[in-house]
Amino acid sequence: FLVILPGLVAIALTATPDRPAVHAPAAAMAQPAAPAAANVVPVKLDPASGKPMLDAHGRPQLDYDLAIPSLLLRDFPTGMLGVGLTALLASFMSGMAGNVTAFNTVFTYDIYQAYLRRGASDAHYLAVGRAATAFGIAASVGAAYMASQFNNIMDLLQLVMAFVNAPVFATFLLGMFWRRATGHGAFFGLLIGITTAALFQGNTLPAGETASLLKGGWISAQHIFASSMAQSFWMAIFAFTGCFVGTIAISLATARNRTDEELRGLVYSLTEKIRSPENEPWYQRPAVLGGTVLLLTLGLNFLFW
Repeated sequence: FLVILPGLVAIALTATPDRPAVHAPAAAMAQPAAPAAANVVPVKLDPASGKPMLDAHGRPQLDYDLAIPSLLLRDFPTGMLGVGLTALLASFMSGMAGNVTAFNTVFTYDIYQAYLRRGASDAHYLAVGRAATAFGIAASVGAAYMASQFNNIMDLLQLVMAFVNAPVFATFLLGMFWRRATGHGAFFGLLIGITTAALFQGNTLPAGETASLLKGGWISAQHIFASSMAQSFWMAIFAFTGCFVGTIAISLATARNRTDEELRGLVYSLTEKIRSPENEPWYQRPAVLGGTVLLLTLGLNFLFW
């Protein structure tokens, strides 16, 4: 709600009658660095030349990453503007701190301690955690430079989610609802899903982009998508399917490494179900609320297909 709604408001306020004239290439090159007062989302400027960046149709691209700061500058008075900017920076800092903490914890305990060096002292693991923190911050700085090559940060996030979240989601689904899934099937299924995503990206390209490791088409641009977002969504579908099918096939070909008793509480079919009280109101029942959310999601997908 807080991420999507301000962007929709900014786009609605930017869609003014004077925008078509700005979209003309000649007018775009003469556009000053500051956006027009009526437009909330400013034009994306080339950092080298300072001129508006144009898309494949010769129209200037909008810098959607500045939607929320532009709304703050547009609608907040002087006193509240400082509060709004402070809240914005605080949210960035808390998100960054949470991600870095999760990164060094997972690496130190779940990877380094479990597989690389067991039985070391707490001081040693603390030093490894500090080094992992430094590496995570350096990697995030590098990711920021990668993000600058995309029209908006959401395109990069969807690209990462298509590579990582989509196959992981397939693994979680099979692990939660299929007792026959094995550890080998989950591991190699994830590799298959990520490889599927890489091959898909290497053979597709968004419209108006040149082939590169970030944008795709580095094998052969067999298909051109209308946008980076469309490419990432289809990539996620292929990655999910590759991981799902690969995990099932490898699990059936390998022996089970967990008994039903060990999976109790982890797999849905082996876990005792929590029954809702018979006199519970309908609006407090999880099945009703979950079904409503699914129907709304399905309706929105059809509406904005």
